Amino acid sequence: VRIIYRRVIKELFNYSSSRAVWGQFIKEARAKFEENKNLKKEQDIIKKIDEGFYWLKKHKHPEPYRYPTSPGGSKFQRNVPPDLEIIEKFS
Repeated sequence: VRIIYRRVIKELFNYSSSRAVWGQFIKEARAKFEENKNLKKEQDIIKKIDEGFYWLKKHKHPEPYRYPTSPGGSKFQRNVPPDLEIIEKFS
């Protein structure tokens, strides 16, 4: 359940225009998780987990946000220092 919650929060970040909007999305998601917190039957728990994974699959953002310096970001490996072999070869 923790994994689904973290993924839902990250996915909601992709759809939000600001942190204030994202915070509202988080509150709504948390409320839905809290509704099902006290489920006891294993069948109900498995059903809710499957629904959570289905929601994640259905709402996957086509272009998720990436930090600029992380892999896939716009600044990833920009101005990378040259290899030492190249420096030694030309110095």
